[in-house]
Amino acid sequence: MTAQQEFLREAMGELAMTRDAFAERLACPRRTLDKWLLPSDSKDHRAMDEAMWKFVREVLEHERLKVAHERVKKKVTNNS
Repeated sequence: MTAQQEFLREAMGELAMTRDAFAERLACPRRTLDKWLLPSDSKDHRAMDEAMWKFVREVLEHERLKVAHERVKKKVTNNS
């Protein structure tokens, strides 16, 4: 598995998203995501550009912050 495949699969797993939902979140066609997930020796494989790598990282960080915020909010509410 390539670093790109592993990165995308782990991101989808962490976000609990299907390929369709993940492609929609990234505002890219499902077929583009499928090509990014292909083995690098596949004739249809496409490498993501650096901007997309960064965008996926930002999506992950946003979701992590959202979860942390909800956890703090719940803790504050329970302590009130």
